[in-house]
Amino acid sequence: MSATTYANKNATCVSMTSTSGDYKTGNGPTGTYLNKSNTIFAPNDWHNANQIVSTTAVRQQGGSLEIRQEARKLRNNTDSVTNWGQHDNTTRLLDRMQDVIAWKDKLEQTIADTDEEIAQLTNHKERCETALENMNTPFEVAHDNLATRSIRVAIDLVDDEVNQELNKEVEVIDGIKEKLKQKVNEAFQQLCALQDAYNAMCDDLADKMHCLDVDQQCHGLTNQSANIGFQKNATRIAEGTVLPDAWDSHSNYNTQRALNEIRASTSLRETINNMIEQTANDLEAQRLRTEYAFRKRIHEVQMSKDELEWQIRNTKRETDVLMEDIRGLKQAISDKNKPLEVAETRAENRTYRPRVELCRDAPHDGLISERNELQNTVRNLVDQHNVAEDALEQLKKTQNRLDEDWRIKENSLELDERCMTKRQKLLLVSHKV
Repeated sequence: MSATTYANKNATCVSMTSTSGDYKTGNGPTGTYLNKSNTIFAPNDWHNANQIVSTTAVRQQGGSLEIRQEARKLRNNTDSVTNWGQHDNTTRLLDRMQDVIAWKDKLEQTIADTDEEIAQLTNHKERCETALENMNTPFEVAHDNLATRSIRVAIDLVDDEVNQELNKEVEVIDGIKEKLKQKVNEAFQQLCALQDAYNAMCDDLADKMHCLDVDQQCHGLTNQSANIGFQKNATRIAEGTVLPDAWDSHSNYNTQRALNEIRASTSLRETINNMIEQTANDLEAQRLRTEYAFRKRIHEVQMSKDELEWQIRNTKRETDVLMEDIRGLKQAISDKNKPLEVAETRAENRTYRPRVELCRDAPHDGLISERNELQNTVRNLVDQHNVAEDALEQLKKTQNRLDEDWRIKENSLELDERCMTKRQKLLLVSHKV
């Protein structure tokens, strides 16, 4: 029988007894009193009444004991459930803090790695920019060489091997500059991606730190804490609440994104290193080819100039000798005038011999022969003189042409040597930064 049923039954018994007897109960100034009744009871009634009172008291005491036991059991059970519930949630908070700490540590490590990668990629970007800036000197030197050689004159203004190598050098430099510009742009874009990933992780880390502070405060709360109290609608689902999988996926996405960007940045740095090394080698190889062509051309021009100097000396010497011979021919012609005058005078004078003495004798024939011989000699000397004069004129023209060609070669040689002097600046430029 339950405690409630037992108590109701006892209450019914008391009510029946109170209405069927001949006395009434009441309260007096000194305690409970009984109003005397005129009804006389039998001994059995008295015994029955006592038995009923005693039985009722026993039953009520048993019901009270059962109620007390159930109350104690319920109190113990609720205390146990409450304590275990609080302990479980304290443990859950600790586990959650461990999860947050694990992600915090991973975020901190990934942030440090990302920051290091940003620094390294920035360094490589600056190296690439320095290499690009260093291309200005070779570019200016190559164009200056082409401009300098464009003022060669006459036959020396030729599209020789040097010009071809210089044009190739300009093409190589232009190609290198385009590659370097492209890598600078790629590095800038990659730095932006790394910075975005870095900022996202920093925001995530800041949220984790704040969450860790909140959970640490919650973990430290006990029943004796001063800052506890009933809260209005404390179990509501706050706006923006996510599931644990989404929470975990968020941090995993941030870290994986950063790791992917780090891998991409590492690959880009390797590419930049290789490209700077390769472009420096290409430029150096082209510089060597161009300067070899310069030295070869300078040697050719120098040989041609030496040949011209030798021919100039020979021509000058031949001119001097020829001029001396011409003077000799002139003197020989002049020297034939007197003998011719003598011969003609003799012949003329003998024409004045009288009558039969005007005979074509041996002297007459000899004088005629001498005169003709002298005239032929003079004519031959004059012809030879004219030939010598023509030869002298040709030698002078040749001399002038040789002199002009020598000046042309001297100009070309001076221009190429000026270019080689200008190219010494390339040795002062460090392409391997």
